[in-house]
Amino acid sequence: MKNLFYILLIFVSFPLHSQWITIKGENYHNHSAFNHFSIDPYTNNIWLVSPFLASVFEPNGTVITFGENELGDREPGDEFNFGFTEGHTFFTKNIYGLFSFDNYQKQLLYSSVSFNEITTDKDTLFITGISGYVLKYRLISGIENTNLNATQCAAKNGFLYTNRGSYFYVDNNGIDSPIWQDSFSLGAPTDLMEFDNETDTVFLGFNNGITKFYDGIGYDTITPNNTTNMPSPNILEIEFDKDNNLWVAFGDVNDDFIALGKLENSDWSEVYTAANSPINFDEFYGFEFDTLGNIWVASGKDLHTLENSNSPAWLSNIEYAMDEPQISVYPNPASDALNIQLPASVQKAEVLIGDINGKVVLKQILNSQGINSINIEKLEKGIYILNVIAEDNQWQEKFIKK
Repeated sequence: MKNLFYILLIFVSFPLHSQWITIKGENYHNHSAFNHFSIDPYTNNIWLVSPFLASVFEPNGTVITFGENELGDREPGDEFNFGFTEGHTFFTKNIYGLFSFDNYQKQLLYSSVSFNEITTDKDTLFITGISGYVLKYRLISGIENTNLNATQCAAKNGFLYTNRGSYFYVDNNGIDSPIWQDSFSLGAPTDLMEFDNETDTVFLGFNNGITKFYDGIGYDTITPNNTTNMPSPNILEIEFDKDNNLWVAFGDVNDDFIALGKLENSDWSEVYTAANSPINFDEFYGFEFDTLGNIWVASGKDLHTLENSNSPAWLSNIEYAMDEPQISVYPNPASDALNIQLPASVQKAEVLIGDINGKVVLKQILNSQGINSINIEKLEKGIYILNVIAEDNQWQEKFIKK
């Protein structure tokens, strides 16, 4: 189904650098990116993939939605994932195989009942799946079994890293070696392997931060100990913008998304939460950058982007709407300090922290927008109720003092 779509856009003000624009998905495709969200780096087509549908935003603002007629019959347990090389689009159907999708026409390339995630390195596809082995595919030479046991991989310029519960580096002989013994390894991995744009350095995600590896050797980390304003050490997604700045989606101790942040030098200079953005972190499906430098965030059925001089012209059809303002509280659990981010519309608020019996144990006035830090070092370990009271709104959150 192809149509030029009607757009409902939301501008949300906040004390950072730009304004968020929200494109309401219910007005054009009406499905989430639950399975997969990605941008073709060769065309800037934006793909949102659900269990039954796939929609693409073309650069001119056209939206095309594909269903079973275009993608093939769906079966229980099936799943779509998309990948791209220059001039070509591919997708896997988890229990069918690998398909090309050039000109939006599917063609079966290789039959399998275990295909899942696609990673690309120039003209080469690396495909992982429930079989636990990595297959390599080129249009000219076809499929090749690497015999590498992995559920995920990352590849660039011949450098290959894999993951099967722990990260591995694959040398030129195709032998993979675990890197958890490296002194820069940070413990529990979060299954994230992302190369930056300008080098062959890979950034590996952990529950405690990020480690940089080059040619299988760790050489640096990014953690709350060596950066400022880091919302959480738990890294759930890593991306790089056009200028090679690092962006991260952060999670709490339960691996739930809580914030999106940009690192400049050693400072997380831009941090977006539910308090200062329209992003629904309860239904956060990923974020990507196009080649013009625009960030795109998929949450719920919606797409969000930061307005700038490179924003697509089709975003100019605007209607205004505002959601109820929210606050963001992190980290949780917290030991020394609790960060409270007020909505942009709130200039002043009172904070009351009570124990589980309702006794108020701490009071503080917040006089600034953005992030406010509350010192909780003297509180005993346990569960507390945070109340934030503003002139027109009131919020309540539970947090743990560890």
